[in-house]
Amino acid sequence: MTTSNIFARARAYASLTPAERALLKLIEGLICAALVAALPIVAEALSRGGVDWSSIMRAALAAASVAILMALTKYARAQADPALADALLAPEPAPVPAPNIPAAQNGSDIAPIHSIAAVPADAALTSRP
Repeated sequence: MTTSNIFARARAYASLTPAERALLKLIEGLICAALVAALPIVAEALSRGGVDWSSIMRAALAAASVAILMALTKYARAQADPALADALLAPEPAPVPAPNIPAAQNGSDIAPIHSIAAVPADAALTSRP
């Protein structure tokens, strides 16, 4: 299976295996890692005129290792995910009917949902759940 096929299937919301989902997460993470590594290169080049490549490589390695950990986590979590086709074919829950609220007596279209009861100031301090 080629990666372009995985991208096309992901765009079409087709079912992907946990390994394919993890591969997509790894690619996403590596792109983010490349951006994280590129920022210090640009910042150092603009500020000092030179680039400390050893620190850049350490930052890139740290970002890439985070991307690998994210992909492994995605692979582990995707094992319990239902198949996309099953989730799409699941019946929708029944709609909840709107409550029957009578119109207000003062002529406005807005009726109060509930009345506010007066509570003594010391009642809130002494009451327990």
